[in-house]
Amino acid sequence: MEARVFRKDWTGTAASAHQPSEGRLTAVPPKLSPECRIDVLFLLASSAGTTLDGFLRAKAFVKRFVQASLGEDSRARVGVARYSGELMVAVPVGEYQDVPDLLRSLDGIPFGGGATLTGGALRQAAERGFGSAARTGQDRPRRVVVLLTESPSQDDVAGPARRARARELLLLGVGTEAVRAELEEITGSPERVLVYTGPHDLFRQTRELQGKLCSRPPPGCQARSLDLVFALDASASVGPENFARMQSFVRSCALRFDVNPDVTQVGLVVYGGQVRVAFGLDTHATRAAVLRAVSQAPYLGGVGSAGTALLHIHDRVMTVQRGARPGVPKAVVVLTGGLGAEDAAVPVRKLRNNGVSVLVVGVGPVLREALRRLAGPRDSLLHVATYGDLRHHQDALIEWICGGERGSPHPHCRFRGGHSAC
Repeated sequence: MEARVFRKDWTGTAASAHQPSEGRLTAVPPKLSPECRIDVLFLLASSAGTTLDGFLRAKAFVKRFVQASLGEDSRARVGVARYSGELMVAVPVGEYQDVPDLLRSLDGIPFGGGATLTGGALRQAAERGFGSAARTGQDRPRRVVVLLTESPSQDDVAGPARRARARELLLLGVGTEAVRAELEEITGSPERVLVYTGPHDLFRQTRELQGKLCSRPPPGCQARSLDLVFALDASASVGPENFARMQSFVRSCALRFDVNPDVTQVGLVVYGGQVRVAFGLDTHATRAAVLRAVSQAPYLGGVGSAGTALLHIHDRVMTVQRGARPGVPKAVVVLTGGLGAEDAAVPVRKLRNNGVSVLVVGVGPVLREALRRLAGPRDSLLHVATYGDLRHHQDALIEWICGGERGSPHPHCRFRGGHSAC
């Protein structure tokens, strides 16, 4: 059993960055392992949109992280910058090895006010955020920028973020629901974003941030040609909250592909009381555009029919006239709660006869026999216990899609109980 240490938590509100609030017991995460060799630059929004309270919350979070994560044998080095219209590196990376000195320097960082120019701050952070302290060669650690903001940017973030990632910087985002989509675009993945609902929720993110700093993401299907369509059950049997979980899962999966007209194209169909093409294969030419469009896909309600949705995909989505490319592997991934799948066997057969691979992801207490018939003789069925567990099955889905040569879906992958056997 993991040993857990408890201490008094005095950081309750934004103002309590300076004044303690009521004490309560919280679990203290373990120190970062010496094997976790990272240079971390915390990038704090200090604009009028974030407000003084939001800025104080961000500073308190960084202090909490430093106190909880850095030990005597830690090989992590921390720096802090704040931005509004311009970037100010207040604590250069690696300048303070002593934790108390680092905490005192954090207290002295002033609030700026002004515009929220996150794109400009990312560009400047990539260019000079790590300064002369950057180590080179085999001793070079992973370099990470952790962006904390509660205010949408007033300048472009996509270009600066893309160039920062091209410099091999890992970008992580911490913010409120209001900036979730923007942070996903900046970081390149929903998995690299931490969203909080209030001060207490923010301070509970320390441990999860540790995990993201020190873990390596699994490979995806980069540079493999594919026409990929997701079909999401947006019926009343799923409900809006679970539909949102499906959207998050699709965003995470889409980010494992190089989305452009020459490599991977992605389309999305939703079905409930009607069938709607949220976007076709040739609608969006970039990953960022696909991410935004997935987030905007409508929840429909009503009674869903997977068969009608798949027939719609066969007739109006997976066609040359709508962007499907001759000679390119094609796949359809159906995410469903199981109801409305009884009529899908014939449309699935039509798709497969045209060379389109179909994977069925059934969630919850689904109608297993109907889904097995839908999955067909290849048994391309992935069962997930709950919608909240979808994120744990992303690798299995990617394995199915990328298992064959040149990125074609593997024809012999079978999924039983959430595990694949190819």
